[in-house]
Amino acid sequence: MTIINNKLKGSLLVAVSALFYASYGLWSKLMAGHFGEFNQAWSRALILLVVLIPYGLLTKNFKKIQRKDLKWFLVVSFSGGLNQAPYFFGFENLTIGTATLLFYLALVLGAYLIGKFFFREKFTKVKYFSLFISLIGLFIIYKFALNAGQIPAAVLTMTAGFMGASVVVFSKKISGNYSELQIICGFLIVMLFANFPLSLIFNESLPRLSFTQPWLAQTGYLLTMLLANIAAVSGFKYLEPSIGGLIGLLEIIFASLFGIIFFHDSLTFQLVLGSFLIILAASVNDLFTALKKSAN
Repeated sequence: MTIINNKLKGSLLVAVSALFYASYGLWSKLMAGHFGEFNQAWSRALILLVVLIPYGLLTKNFKKIQRKDLKWFLVVSFSGGLNQAPYFFGFENLTIGTATLLFYLALVLGAYLIGKFFFREKFTKVKYFSLFISLIGLFIIYKFALNAGQIPAAVLTMTAGFMGASVVVFSKKISGNYSELQIICGFLIVMLFANFPLSLIFNESLPRLSFTQPWLAQTGYLLTMLLANIAAVSGFKYLEPSIGGLIGLLEIIFASLFGIIFFHDSLTFQLVLGSFLIILAASVNDLFTALKKSAN
C-alpha cells in the first residue's frame, strides 16, 4: 500500500510540475524582444538565489555534499543551469509547433534512455507501447517544419530537452539525501555564472526595472520555475524515469490550454486526439498493472 501511495504522490507531483512548466512558453512570449537569451536566464537565477540561499541557511535546508554524490550534483546543476538559453533560442527561431515537438521528443526519449542505462529500469512491452502512442500524440498535435538555416536552433532545442530530462531523472540519485531547495540552488548558481558573462559578450541589456510587462512576466517565470522544479524533483523521487517522463508530457496539454485561454488558439480535432493519446500513454502502465492484479 505504501508503494502505491508513493507512486500516486509522485504522479500527482509530476503532473503539478507539468502545469507550471507549461507556463514557460507564456512567460517567454511576453518577454520576447525585451530580454535576450542569456540575460533572461541569469537575472532570473540571481533573483531566486538572493531569496533562496538565506532561506535555506536559516532553515538548515543545506547540508555538506558527500563525495559520492558530487558527480550527480554536477550533472543536475549543469543540465539545469545551461538549458535555459538553448530553450529560449529554439522557441525564438523555430515555429512553436516544431520547437515544442523537438523539445518533448528529446525529453521523453532522454527519460527512457537515462532510466535504462543509469537506473537499470526494466522495460516491458507496456512501457514501449506507452512511448509509441505518446510519440504519435506528439506528431498529431504539432506540425514539423524545418529549413537548413534552422538546424542549429533544432539541435539546441533537442539539447535543452535532453538536459531537462537529465535534471529531473538524475535528481533521483540525490533527492533522498538532500533537500529540493539545495538541488535547485545548485543549477541556479550554474545558470547565473554561465549566462552572465555570455550576456556581456553579446552586449545584451536588461529592460528598465519597473512594473511593466517584461518584468511582470519574468516574475511569473521565476515563481513558476521554482514551483515546477520543486514538484518535479519531489515527484520523480517516487517514480521510474520512463513513467515520470510520460506523465511530464501532460505539460503539452496544459500549454495548449494556456494558448487557447490567453492567445485565442483554436481547439482542433488534432489537439483533442493527440491529447487523448498522451493521457493514455501516461496512464496505461498503471491501468495494465491494476487489471493484472484484479485478474489474479
